[in-house]
Amino acid sequence: MHIPTGRLREFEPIFHPRSLAVIGASADERKFGGRFLKTLQEFGFKGELYPVNPHEKEVSGLKAYPTVRDIPGDVDFAAITVPARLVPGLVEDCLAKGVKAAEILSAGFSETGEAEGRRLEGELVRLAKRGIRLIGPNCFGVYCPGGGLTLLPGANFPKERGPVAFISQSGGHATEFAREARGWGITFSKVISYGNACDVNEADLLEYLAQDPETTIVTAYIEGTQEGKRFRSLLQHIQKPVIIWKAGLTEAGSRAVNSHTASLSGEEATWDALFKQTPALRVGSKEELIDATVAFLYLPPATGRRVAVIGGGGGISVAAADACDQVGLSVPPFSLQVQREIRKILPPAGTSVCNPVDVGAPVRPPAAWKGVLEGAAGAENIDTLIATQAIHIFLYDMMRAFFDTSGTFIQDSLEAPVSVKERSGKPLVMVLSEGGTEVERMEVEKARRQFRDFYLKAGIPVYPTLERAAAAVAKVVEYYQKMPGERCIAR
Repeated sequence: MHIPTGRLREFEPIFHPRSLAVIGASADERKFGGRFLKTLQEFGFKGELYPVNPHEKEVSGLKAYPTVRDIPGDVDFAAITVPARLVPGLVEDCLAKGVKAAEILSAGFSETGEAEGRRLEGELVRLAKRGIRLIGPNCFGVYCPGGGLTLLPGANFPKERGPVAFISQSGGHATEFAREARGWGITFSKVISYGNACDVNEADLLEYLAQDPETTIVTAYIEGTQEGKRFRSLLQHIQKPVIIWKAGLTEAGSRAVNSHTASLSGEEATWDALFKQTPALRVGSKEELIDATVAFLYLPPATGRRVAVIGGGGGISVAAADACDQVGLSVPPFSLQVQREIRKILPPAGTSVCNPVDVGAPVRPPAAWKGVLEGAAGAENIDTLIATQAIHIFLYDMMRAFFDTSGTFIQDSLEAPVSVKERSGKPLVMVLSEGGTEVERMEVEKARRQFRDFYLKAGIPVYPTLERAAAAVAKVVEYYQKMPGERCIAR
């Protein structure tokens, strides 16, 4: 299947409009339309903004128009924020004006399960066929930093452009993912909350993102599909990682989906087959979605399943073996030569040098820490390194007496994995365990997040647990194994 490029031109008004009408804009910012217009202004939309409200003369310092037909200039895109019963008539106005696309933020359509809601949505379907593309209804709309667009209430979303796209049937998940991803080094090309998908659906969006030059990783929260066969075919041919959080497969979840977006959630066997037959990757939660996205942002195609785990403290060997085995990674023993090299660095008591490496304590001096990492990275039967580091432990008052934390101790400890990654060329993942949630430990957690940011800037993904790190690495390995030809270079 050839993925056509026509969607790039067709969807340009949705993601990079030169002009935008907010239908239902209000001078009262407590109302939905008033908040949304203000949000767009604060986020920095650069095009022409037109408030539309027959009862207002001015909204947020802008001249208001009774209808979209009364706007003197062209309108590329419209955001509709009025009660459901009024929406079809306003879409008619948009068609008459020549508006190319609209996002319908209003709820009260087929998701209600009521006959009137289904009737209103049926009218939208018929109107869309006359020449306007519709996002929604029952959605939060579009966040596109490059186009100056944001979801409601998203004035404080990052304005930085990034390579990740997220399509979501849930407006709540769209806003939560966009906010939480910021702390993990994830930035977005587009986030689309598309709700009931009366017109533009998940297949349309996937087809667009497959060709979008701003997007290199596609993520999704999907409750059900409108065009299952087409969606599957697109997944089989897209040359970008696609990570899908599929919801609604249980009986209770399926009932919830029907009341949320009125989608057909599908049978689990059908979705199991889809993930087996396409390169698409399956995750089961927002945390897994974030973890996998981070992995694809920072780990190369050479990431392999033969893993070396390096850490300190009791149980590292058992924990590493369990975490890796459960997700299909292997932890092969080092050769005797590699073991001898690492043994020269570590004390004989309380340590282990036969992968996983137990350095015997949560923290080792920087030179020893770096030496162990170098030894593991030099092993020929190792593709990927996972290192657990408790560097934040220095910040506990009770521990400072046991370590010389003056000078560059912490900095040298942080820089050791960066140096090893750069010199060895092997993918490296860090595990920084959380320091606790008690109020008195908040400063420690703040420092841990600063350490996390240091590694992310160095191109090293970071996870709070060994289990999450292993699962994320396994997703990258799985993807490149599914890809044909030379792209499948992971072992």
